[in-house]
Amino acid sequence: MQLPNGKTRLDLVREGLADARISKRGRLIVSIDRLKEDPRNERRTFRNMDGLIESIKSVGLIEPITVSPEEGSELFVIITGHRRYRAAKAAGLNQVEVLIREKEEERVRRQKSIISNVQREDVGPVELAEALQGWMEEDERIHTQDDLAKLIGKDKAWVSGMLRILSLSPDLQSRVGTSQLSLSYDSMIKIARLEDPRQQRELVDAMLSGATVKQIRERIDEVKGKPKRLSQSPSAASEPSKPKRVYHTTQPATVIVQGTTAKLSTDHVLRALREALVQAQEAREEELRM
Repeated sequence: MQLPNGKTRLDLVREGLADARISKRGRLIVSIDRLKEDPRNERRTFRNMDGLIESIKSVGLIEPITVSPEEGSELFVIITGHRRYRAAKAAGLNQVEVLIREKEEERVRRQKSIISNVQREDVGPVELAEALQGWMEEDERIHTQDDLAKLIGKDKAWVSGMLRILSLSPDLQSRVGTSQLSLSYDSMIKIARLEDPRQQRELVDAMLSGATVKQIRERIDEVKGKPKRLSQSPSAASEPSKPKRVYHTTQPATVIVQGTTAKLSTDHVLRALREALVQAQEAREEELRM
C-alpha cells in the first residue's frame, strides 16, 4: 500500500521512520534517535564500555535491543539493552535493530528486570539495593523482607544485607555507585554490617583500590578478631593442581576453562567451550523472552 508521500510502509520501516503503531511486535531497523532509555532502569553506571564500543564499530550490533512502543509518540522505550544502546550511540550508529514487544504492566516489568540483575549481578550493589528498596515500597504484595526474598529466589539474610548497604554514609554510597569496578555484593554486605564508619571507609577504599573478595574477607575477619583462615588444608596441599586455559578475546571478557582433574587436554577444552556456548545461547534466548 502506498502512503500519500509515495512511499510504502515497507519503505518507511526500512528507513526507521514508520509510526510505532504499525508494528507492536517483531524486529525493525529504526533510527537510534527513536530509542528512549527507561528512566526507572536500575543500572545508572555503565562499566567497561570501551570493548563493546570497539566491537560495534567493527561488526555492528549483534543482538537487537528489546523495546516497547511509547504511547502517544513514535518513540520506543528500551526494555533490555541500555548498555548496547549507549555503546551503539558512542560508536556512531544511526540505525539499530530492535525487537519490539508489547508494553508490560510496570510492576511485572520491574520485577523481571530486578530478578534478572540479581541473578547476573549485573548492576552495582548500591543501585541494586536502591531498586530492591523501591520495589518493597511500591509493591503492595511485599510486606516484609521475607516476602521480597521469596520473589527473587534469595534468602532473607541476603535481602537484609543488601538493604543494609543503604545505611552506609551518602559519601560512601556515591563512591561505590559511581565506581567503574565490578564490586562484589557479598563484600559490600559484609562492610555494611560493620558498626564502625571508619572501618567501613577503610574497607571501601581497599575495594576501590582493587582488593580481592578474599582480601576484604580476611580484613573483616581481622577487624572482628577472628583467627586467620588457613590458605590451604593439609589434604588440599597434597592434591595436584588443577590446570586451566585462559583465552583473551576482543570482547570485554576473558574466557577461562578450569579443569576438574589434574589433566586438561585440548579436546576437553573444545568440548567444554561448545557446551558453554550452548548454555550461553539458551541464557540469551531466555533474556529475550523476558
